[in-house]
Amino acid sequence: MRKRKYCTIVKSTDSSAAGHVLMRQYQSMSSAECLRNLLTCMEAKSPCFKFMRLGKIIPKTHNMVSTTHIKSISGKLDLSTIAESIPNSSYDRKRFAAITIRINNPKTTGLLFSSGKLVITGAVSKQMAVNSIRSVMYMLKNVFTCEHMHYENHTIQNIVCNVRLPHLGAIDVKQIHLDYSAFCTYQPSIFPGLIFRPENSPIVLLVFRSSRIVVTGARTYKDIIDGFNSILPTLQKYFVHNDPGTSRHIQRTPPLLLPPAPADAGAAVSAA
Repeated sequence: MRKRKYCTIVKSTDSSAAGHVLMRQYQSMSSAECLRNLLTCMEAKSPCFKFMRLGKIIPKTHNMVSTTHIKSISGKLDLSTIAESIPNSSYDRKRFAAITIRINNPKTTGLLFSSGKLVITGAVSKQMAVNSIRSVMYMLKNVFTCEHMHYENHTIQNIVCNVRLPHLGAIDVKQIHLDYSAFCTYQPSIFPGLIFRPENSPIVLLVFRSSRIVVTGARTYKDIIDGFNSILPTLQKYFVHNDPGTSRHIQRTPPLLLPPAPADAGAAVSAA
């Protein structure tokens, strides 16, 4: 199978001059203003950078889906012209109504519709999603040089985080489903994970027996962190550790054994 190719955007910027200007700005700032700018920058990053503490379980961002709208003078975008001009893009009108653009730096994927709607997937932070939008805008401005374009209404639609619990053998998902059947969906023949929707919480959990948890359904990092911390004490009762002395063993249902048929049953059937 051929490896996918991604667009590489090369921009001519004087990084050294920009770095000197930024350094002078920070030197002239007060300590309170410098701290405020630092927290603003950290707010746009993944929670694994902002909230990481030793010995604490923190969800790590795996994917972020965000949308924005590209405004142009002509109104609608000519996707056929864009597909012919932008490398590493695919467009099949009969199969899907959007053009797929693969960006190399940052490594994300964009879905651009003729109405101007742009969907960015594969980002792990808001800053990464905004950089992807700017890369798409840079490519579009090179294609339509005579048109004025800008984007607006950038919104995060969904954040997907995963949690890997260390030193844990398994999670008793069957018992969770029995105790919280009103908030759970578990069909192992269709999907191996337990879908847990906590009450009065914006998040949805996918709990797997292999001690892996996926947290999704929220639009902000605060909802992810708060929702997971509120439901973690409930899930800890069903953790099965590797140490047999401190583990919570999973109770397995014994197989159903049918009673043996009476000896005279076969004779009665043959006589009939």
